Amino acid sequence: MRSLWAILLLLTAACQPEARRMLVVDYALDAGYSVEYRRFYPHLTRADLGRYRTVLVLGGREPQAATAALTIGDVAILNEWIRRDGVVVLAYADGGNDRWVMNQWLAAQGAGITIGGEPGAGGPGEAQLIDATPLPHSALDNAGVTPFPAGHNRPLRVRDRNQMLARAGSGALVAASRVHDGLIVVTSRELLGATHAASETRDFLVALARWTRRPAEWASVGEAVHPAPLRLAVQPPLRRLAVHAPPLLPPRDAGPSVLPQPLPSRDSVAVTPPSWIARQGMRVLWSRFTLAALDSLLGFVEAAALNTLATTIPSVAIVDTLSTRNLWKITADRLQATTVRWFPAVSLATFPIMEERRSGTSALPAPGPADEVNLHGDLVPIPCGLDSAYWRNGLRPVYRILARLGGPRPAPDVIAGMALDLDSAMTLYGGSGFCDSDYRVGLTALGLDREELDRLLTLPPPERYDTLLERGWLGKYFAALENSVAERAIALRAEVRRLKPDLRFAFHASETPTDWFSLGLLRGFSSPDAPVLLWFREADNPRVLLRRFQARGIYALSALRLQLTRTSLAPSEVGHLRAAAFSAETGFWLEGATTDSLGRAIRRFIK
Repeated sequence: MRSLWAILLLLTAACQPEARRMLVVDYALDAGYSVEYRRFYPHLTRADLGRYRTVLVLGGREPQAATAALTIGDVAILNEWIRRDGVVVLAYADGGNDRWVMNQWLAAQGAGITIGGEPGAGGPGEAQLIDATPLPHSALDNAGVTPFPAGHNRPLRVRDRNQMLARAGSGALVAASRVHDGLIVVTSRELLGATHAASETRDFLVALARWTRRPAEWASVGEAVHPAPLRLAVQPPLRRLAVHAPPLLPPRDAGPSVLPQPLPSRDSVAVTPPSWIARQGMRVLWSRFTLAALDSLLGFVEAAALNTLATTIPSVAIVDTLSTRNLWKITADRLQATTVRWFPAVSLATFPIMEERRSGTSALPAPGPADEVNLHGDLVPIPCGLDSAYWRNGLRPVYRILARLGGPRPAPDVIAGMALDLDSAMTLYGGSGFCDSDYRVGLTALGLDREELDRLLTLPPPERYDTLLERGWLGKYFAALENSVAERAIALRAEVRRLKPDLRFAFHASETPTDWFSLGLLRGFSSPDAPVLLWFREADNPRVLLRRFQARGIYALSALRLQLTRTSLAPSEVGHLRAAAFSAETGFWLEGATTDSLGRAIRRFIK
């Protein structure tokens, strides 16, 4: 599971400028830091005070999504950290819980910095996508003055202008405050994650990291005044802080990993793209399906010289009835008159669950799958990922129906594959994995003796996550869940391809998947001779992403998301886009408006 709030621990060491592959590398290693990352124990310990000088705290998404969160013990360690000449970097996220705690802690320190958009504070409810400008002649005087992409940010309210290190308009986006002999820096996770957008962003963050190592240059930063008692009486909808006493050391099996982690060997397995991708690359339109809009979609595909149409199918239409058979036959006949490959798509978050057919008139309906359970022990509105009823009555029949759309023998080049939209489901599964079926599978893989296994199996859901966390078992636990999903997906893939041997599988997502369920699906549905197709809105460096995916058994081809806001492109822009789409990636995909002028611009870009 990806920790949706995590702590990256930074330790002063030798400069390693050759490593520039991850945000935390660009932010720290270029600036004279070595970096340690503790993924499966996202809390501070007393030993951290003596081992590290700088801590970067990444806020989570509570209450919008279930994530680990700051605890009272973490706050106590931060209080000591800042009194020991340490540097604390707070990077808020979209979740209100940690952002509220950060604001309370900043107020208690007298830092004079407040993160906007706090629940009940009357600030803006949503972060805005904006560019940032380093402040000339600020304390960070070597960061230049060139605006840089900063992602989605909320404004920071500061007491003194000399606390601002970067701004948007008149508001601060990066601010600092001296507390005792230590330093507090406040920014957003989005800004730290925007280094792929432009070199100016990376340059600013490298300058900021170097600056945190030079206390002599902090003198012009505003000093904390008027500290106050820390008040942590959280009101709904925020979740109450856990009373978690900081341990002396992290659990034995949950120690930190040193970043940057080395990339897998370049001796990767060659994947075999289908012939139509090898010749033309992926040229994909992602849209919703309606029979009335099909002709206009196909007209745009032809005007833009695309070769693939992916349409999300409403869950109510994924049933095997006479009317839906006629609907899909009409669709397949219309598509057969074109050269377009069709990928019918469904959303994993709204997957329909079919009633299990049973013989006999008196048989009761089979029960549906149980709900998933998150790390707090709360039910989540998505089926338990390893419940056999979910696979038997959900995933299996839906994939079989999609393979047969258009009749029992559709034209071989019409339905080229199926697409799965992972959005929303990724967030729900990312903070979950503790329903009874998941828990049994994960515990069994830990290799415990029978007595210990039986005892842990009796734990109620609210105690399962904390027990695994404190024993350092979360890494092995989530690896077991991912492996189990992959095994089931391999079996489902083989069954579906028996119906249609050349079928391909595609996945659509806003972000790179990191949850155990999505990664298990990607592994199970991919192979070197039939790689999955990736259509991600925001992806990492494609070559790095594909190498890391392949190292964990995911064989894939990636397409660049094409975003055109204008219908005319300069020759230099055309060359840049073409190189990005057909050199770094295996093509492109787009969604949204389908105007004739946009179609003509895309056709010119392809040529």
